[in-house]
Amino acid sequence: MNGKTNKRTIAAHLRRMDLAIRNWQLEGEKAARRGDADLAGTYARDAEDLQAIRDAYARGELDSARGMIDSLDTIVRDQIPMQLYYHLFPNR
Repeated sequence: MNGKTNKRTIAAHLRRMDLAIRNWQLEGEKAARRGDADLAGTYARDAEDLQAIRDAYARGELDSARGMIDSLDTIVRDQIPMQLYYHLFPNR
């Protein structure tokens, strides 16, 4: 990939990740409306973890992003857009 293509690819990955984070936040808001504070809190913490991964990726800290992803529960890891995940882990 050339530099321009790489920047576009990264920008697309970040947009997809932003959508995934917002969707996870919405799930937490739904849980809160149902009165499930524990579940809402879990969604909020998970969204913070996803945001930290997104921010590390945006800064080019790919090893940091990989480490954070490896420490996630599977259900949260599955929220990471496939294209971004396989950009970080091409051999998985």
